[in-house]
Amino acid sequence: MNVTLVAERYANALFELAIEKNAIERVFGDARIVLDICNQNRDLQLFLKSPVIHSDKKLNVTREVFGKSVGELMLTFMLVLIRKRRERYIPEIAQQVIEKIKEYKNILTVNFTAPVKPDADTRKKVIEMMNHYSKANIDLVEEIDEALIGGFVLSWKDKQFDASIGRQFDRLKRGLARINLYVKGY
Repeated sequence: MNVTLVAERYANALFELAIEKNAIERVFGDARIVLDICNQNRDLQLFLKSPVIHSDKKLNVTREVFGKSVGELMLTFMLVLIRKRRERYIPEIAQQVIEKIKEYKNILTVNFTAPVKPDADTRKKVIEMMNHYSKANIDLVEEIDEALIGGFVLSWKDKQFDASIGRQFDRLKRGLARINLYVKGY
């Protein structure tokens, strides 16, 4: 079965359960914590994906690692995943839950890539521009890419706005390539 399909199905189940229990905020925070811990700890990911390690050991380690940092609903859900032998999908499920809750709360994640860290004024202008464009609350993720000579690149969902100097040079080159310098008449 496809990883994203499995993750989406379980994320839908957790999302609906969070709505039913009126625990959206708690599950949103817990999913971020689970994703951060899994992304920062490669050994934990390998541990969860290992078919050799017995489920009882995985249950105990999960209780120990996540017991104090996540809520009862998220912990119970993760333990059910382990019992169903779906523990390898925990990071993907957490990511899907975060995306579903952001969509539910009308939050749009926008990646802002620039060669230097933007100042507060630039950050404010980008958020205002994206608010006007999307009518959503903006979660601006700043990335620094020194390969960009200047300008910036905004990307969200499946869209991208490239205002980098490299892109401008590329457009200029293509525009000059279309100009025909040969003048017929002689």
